Amino acid sequence: MDYEALCKARNEQNAFGNLVGVRIVEIREGYARSELEMREELSNPIGSLHGGCLFTMADITGGSAAVSHGEQVTTADADIRYLRAGIGVKKVTAEAFEIKKGKNLLIYRVDMRDENGTLLTTGTLTYMSLHKKIII
Repeated sequence: MDYEALCKARNEQNAFGNLVGVRIVEIREGYARSELEMREELSNPIGSLHGGCLFTMADITGGSAAVSHGEQVTTADADIRYLRAGIGVKKVTAEAFEIKKGKNLLIYRVDMRDENGTLLTTGTLTYMSLHKKIII
């Protein structure tokens, strides 16, 4: 698998991710990392990074790790824990770590940290393989 090409394709083909500003910066087998620069449009009424942005980031990052095995996936389940408010955050980095790769289901832990390395959010996301090869 050409992970550089996969990373590029994931960024180019994700209209919603691009709207929010999530950029996949690394993919390797069973792993992905993304980044998001804070903008005023992404804040909630208390001035922190909106939880929906963090959830979106977790899903995009986990899905990118899941497709590292060469097949298309769709999200089957997600459980997110918001640990700290993203008040004053300038940049968020998400990392997806593979927990299990089954025939049909792939499970990932996704951690999101601010620019200081403080853990903001963690979650467990499950993806279902569509058993269709990814063509880059």
